[in-house]
Amino acid sequence: MRPVASPAATQALAQRLALGTAQFGLAYGLNNQAGQPGAAVVAEILAAAQAAGITLLDTAAAYGDSEMRLGQLAGDNAIFSLITKLPAGPPAQVARDLAASLARLQRPQLYGALFHAFGPLQAEPAAWQALQAARAAGQVAHIGVSLYHPHEADWLLARGWDVDLVQVPYNVLDQRFAAVLPRLAAHGVEVHVRSAFLQGLLLREPATLPDFFRPLAPKLHLLRTLTQEAGVPLPAALLLFAAHAPGVARAVIGVDSVANLHENLTAAAYLAAAERLRPALATLAEPTDTFILPYAWPPRP
Repeated sequence: MRPVASPAATQALAQRLALGTAQFGLAYGLNNQAGQPGAAVVAEILAAAQAAGITLLDTAAAYGDSEMRLGQLAGDNAIFSLITKLPAGPPAQVARDLAASLARLQRPQLYGALFHAFGPLQAEPAAWQALQAARAAGQVAHIGVSLYHPHEADWLLARGWDVDLVQVPYNVLDQRFAAVLPRLAAHGVEVHVRSAFLQGLLLREPATLPDFFRPLAPKLHLLRTLTQEAGVPLPAALLLFAAHAPGVARAVIGVDSVANLHENLTAAAYLAAAERLRPALATLAEPTDTFILPYAWPPRP
């Protein structure tokens, strides 16, 4: 019989999660066979997330109609705080983009606004002034940037930018940020991690991997062996590895059903076992970017 987490443990895990909503606006993820969920399914997921104690939703203007859907379904729900992402550009354009997101989300203020990527921000540093102004005006409480490479975090820390929030990829294969996450947290930066399941790749049966990913089969076999021997379900091990990594405040997870959400929350029962498993899982870090950066993957057929 599988262990069952106490309500307090489940609540504690829920408070370390943010619900990612790319799935609400797009057919997202390597394992996605069902496409974009309908409005009724999205409403059910949001109701279940609220009941479970998840209070933070993560979206972006680039996620199809995700912002508009959230505005219709959660715009006046004070339980949920919202984070969105914008492209960096001239300050006036950033201000217009943020105003458009606020309108779609039907909110006067957001928990956070992040730039989608570091490169365009580095090329247009004046964009940062637009987010600073929005924070000063009360439109957004936390400002920051979504990062893809550790050197980007090093750059921000070296220059002392007043960053409140960053989002970075982190999972058993992609541990590139492991050393810098505690440094960010020590500087008062709230760290959110994404890609705990690497868009579902880490949950795939090794025998079903597309040809491009076949070289990962030995590691995915070992991952399954380690989690089985530890008595920790694979999804729980992956989620807890990311959500409880040193320096991490929250893990952003995407779900496409209420059942999927509840499965993630059952991970709370395995926290102690997952922490004992952490050193072994840390050995699975992939040394190259080939398989860990989804933007470098070949297009889905």
